[in-house]
Amino acid sequence: MAIYFLTPDYAFPSGGVRIIYRHVDILNSHGIQAYVLHRKPGHRASWFDNQTSIAYLDNTVSRRLHLKLQKRLHPDRPRKWFLLGQTNKYLGAEDILVLPEIYGPQEMLDMAPGVPKVILNQGCYLTFQQYPIAQDMLLTPYRHPDVIGVLTNSQEGLDYLKYVFPEIQVGRFHPSIDPVLFGYRADKKRKIAFTTRKNELIMRQVVNILKFRNALSDFELVPFAGIGQQEVAKIFQDSVFYLSFATYEGFGLPPAEAMACGCVVIGFNGGGGKEFFQPEISYPIENSDVIGFAAQVEQSIREFEADPSEIMEKGRLASDFIREHYSPEQEIGDVVNYWRGFVSGESMQ
Repeated sequence: MAIYFLTPDYAFPSGGVRIIYRHVDILNSHGIQAYVLHRKPGHRASWFDNQTSIAYLDNTVSRRLHLKLQKRLHPDRPRKWFLLGQTNKYLGAEDILVLPEIYGPQEMLDMAPGVPKVILNQGCYLTFQQYPIAQDMLLTPYRHPDVIGVLTNSQEGLDYLKYVFPEIQVGRFHPSIDPVLFGYRADKKRKIAFTTRKNELIMRQVVNILKFRNALSDFELVPFAGIGQQEVAKIFQDSVFYLSFATYEGFGLPPAEAMACGCVVIGFNGGGGKEFFQPEISYPIENSDVIGFAAQVEQSIREFEADPSEIMEKGRLASDFIREHYSPEQEIGDVVNYWRGFVSGESMQ
């Protein structure tokens, strides 16, 4: 038996992909055979260091021709998922295929029929992104007998999925924030960091409001996107503030990583970040409140100018909170406990 995590072949940094790689490493280090499964032969995530075990789907020309012929000769026979360079030539009923939530319902149902599946839902608000709105269209993998469980990454995701599908088994893991890479630093520079990949419409409004009100004092804006973990960590460790613009997140890794580095986070919790966007350690802003967002940044800058100690203490408390609640040990325990149930057969009953 092996567990195969189907993973997008992204050429850009993705927190969800990074977590998949980490879970595969955790499982293998605890004696549970697991692989990241990429469609593109030779692909490996390159924006962070890893030696993660990877398997590849056999999409060679000869394999595709073979499958087309089999489909013509035996149209009702399930299509096997063949693998490259594996002891197991294809996914079988003794394996488990882990599917991300990002695919449409029919696409997920067509993937390796007959192979037991777990849905790894890291973005609860993406669950229905490719579903039709026709009232009589009730096709979903979440209720298919192949799907033996669902794993999600936040309390928000857990509540969401249990509400929609109360009959399915849903587990939850706590994403960990690397305490070494994203280590706390008190020696800050006058910088305000934010990613340009989230909610560009509101991001541009807030930034320009601050500019035209001349409210930034001598703080430097540090926008970023598509860079490696080491660079992101350096930006967070240098910055006093991090602005969170994401409105729909399953968890929200960037603000949690920023907090770990001692940034004071201002902005939207994204839903999934409600559990760590506490007013004692951050400045939560109601979704779409552009003026409230800009006003809080302006006020926080004024407070820092008058006396930086209170802002810096808030950043320290935020770092302590993230280290306590999202440690590697917590994530390892969550992941191993969840998957041991399937390996032993207890969760498949």
